[in-house]
Amino acid sequence: MAKSKKQLREQHAAREAAQVTNARLETCNDAYTSGAFSYLRFLVHLLAAAQFCYGIYYYLFKLHWPQGLHDEEELKTRWGGKFKYLTFLDVIVQAIYHSVALLNDVFGNNTVTLAPKSCLRQMRDYIFATFAFPIAHNVCISFWVIYLWDRELIFPAALDAIFPSWLNHVVHTNVALLAIMDLFTCFRRYPSRLAGVTGNVAFMLLYIIWVNIVRYFSGQWVYPLLEVLPVPLRCLMFGGLVGLSLACYLLGEFINNIVWAPEFKLLKQKQIKQG
Repeated sequence: MAKSKKQLREQHAAREAAQVTNARLETCNDAYTSGAFSYLRFLVHLLAAAQFCYGIYYYLFKLHWPQGLHDEEELKTRWGGKFKYLTFLDVIVQAIYHSVALLNDVFGNNTVTLAPKSCLRQMRDYIFATFAFPIAHNVCISFWVIYLWDRELIFPAALDAIFPSWLNHVVHTNVALLAIMDLFTCFRRYPSRLAGVTGNVAFMLLYIIWVNIVRYFSGQWVYPLLEVLPVPLRCLMFGGLVGLSLACYLLGEFINNIVWAPEFKLLKQKQIKQG
């Protein structure tokens, strides 16, 4: 009789555990797609899109280099303008990403699922994984490391008078912080490693080619640091730029898999159950 009661308790406990698991599989973390969490995600995307769009506007129309400062004015009008800076290109990427994410919040969905998603959401996830997260951290890390080592090599003190401190943090700090916030508020399944790495590396290689085109036709490197480096170290720096971007891509993928591990586990269980 004692054994029979024990078996009944075990069966009852097993049924309760199964009910809890089934309930979780059915809802699959609806808290992430509705309620306060959805408002937080929407607010992050709204503020980020507005901030980066305004940063682009200010960078293009309100920021003017003084004549004669590293011959910047002549180079600006002749080759590439402000589009030759990775920092500015990154702000454009962030503005595009957060605008797409905002559109997805309004017209798409943020359902926690492994099933095929809308084109809008697929676009959002690919842009974030391949460009927005890795390039933002590439810019943030490389800028502040060189800045702390010798700021004259990347952001001369003379620029403090014309480049506002708030804009400096928008383009060199907030890009990374908001990407991290987005990673923790948006469920996403990263693209295949091949597709993500190919897009990321292609972007950086095209930028390096663009930098050399500007140097060839203007006679000046985009960044003062490149002027003082010998050719071998310059090539090493370009390789390091690609390597850092790739490392940031893998870091983003790794963090995403850790943050959303419980959701991935539930979704796989649900897939097995339905299969």
